[in-house]
Amino acid sequence: MGFNAETEKKVAVGAIVDTVWEVTIGNMGRVIYVFEVQTSGSIDSLILNLMKAKNNKAVQGIVAVTNQHQIERIKKEINDLNQFNGELKFWDYQEVLKVHESLQYVNESINNLGLVPFGL
Repeated sequence: MGFNAETEKKVAVGAIVDTVWEVTIGNMGRVIYVFEVQTSGSIDSLILNLMKAKNNKAVQGIVAVTNQHQIERIKKEINDLNQFNGELKFWDYQEVLKVHESLQYVNESINNLGLVPFGL
């Protein structure tokens, strides 16, 4: 999709996030989207990490990736925090898996056309 993707990346002081999508766009400079994956453990840690990530001016979006139960728990925790102002997005991990499978299918289908020489 045109983004450079990295895992376990430091995006601000004290904020090492699970995944980053980054792209440089002309006069806008770097644009970063931050993803934190919540499987278990402290929701407070996830929230603090995302709050710190927002300190980086290049961060244009923050996303919590988890299951529906955890999404509801996180929403309750941040309900009174003014720092997010509706900026935190939620992505159910099952939807992430569907998107990944779809993109994989698209790439395989295009590659099977043989339009791009192998190895490029």
